[in-house]
Amino acid sequence: MRIKFLKKISVIVFLSLVVLSCDQKVTTSSGVTSKAGQVSVANEGSARLKSRPETIELAIEKISSAEFLSAKQHAKVNIPLEKISDLKIVQKKLAGIVEFEEKGNYLGIKKINFRDGRSVQNDVDLSECAFVSYFPSEDILLLECGHTMDVSFDLSTGQTTYEIGNLNYVTTSPSGKYRLNKVFEGQECYSHFIQVRNNGKFKKIAELNDFFEKKTGKWLCVIEQEFWSDDSTLYFGLLTEYKEEGNEYEFYKVNMTSSGK
Repeated sequence: MRIKFLKKISVIVFLSLVVLSCDQKVTTSSGVTSKAGQVSVANEGSARLKSRPETIELAIEKISSAEFLSAKQHAKVNIPLEKISDLKIVQKKLAGIVEFEEKGNYLGIKKINFRDGRSVQNDVDLSECAFVSYFPSEDILLLECGHTMDVSFDLSTGQTTYEIGNLNYVTTSPSGKYRLNKVFEGQECYSHFIQVRNNGKFKKIAELNDFFEKKTGKWLCVIEQEFWSDDSTLYFGLLTEYKEEGNEYEFYKVNMTSSGK
């Protein structure tokens, strides 16, 4: 009697473990276990991306060069952000916040004392970095580090490169609510992402590289000529081949809808 009872208990425990294991793994149609929070792309090319501080949907469409040029004629001119690149001025402006080190014709970085008192641990060796520019409107410090890769810091919050990007590359939507941002990763390619303005700061809400690769099967390495026609429509040219007589591109249109917070 006791043996039968123990066998029943063993079976119940085994089945419970199987159920828990199944709940923790979701397998894609290709047989690869998906990661939690991974973007899922529907067949029609629309993906839901849950992130801070809102949820958006993206739909991407390849278009002709004629369609691209027609839309570009009505695009609002993108105004670059104010920046300080003068070595003397930036040292005075950021005294007590950034400890610079003069190295010939450039400024090295010894230490960053973030305004909120945080001590940020990161993988960047600041001794290999040089000052590039400071963007006072957003309190962003941009550096160039090993392999000419972009490294940036929000001096107010301590956030780093893949949240804030390189503000030299931003392309902002007409109302200023959204923008496309980039990070040069030190070899040839860039990381591209979309940000939204929230409480005076821009927050990343979509990794464009990930979405593009999942939708098209292509690598979003270098894009140029990007612009917004309105707050929900982004255009860009994907560089496909370098040529002396003129580079070749594929052109794309991204439609973005937001469900808000």
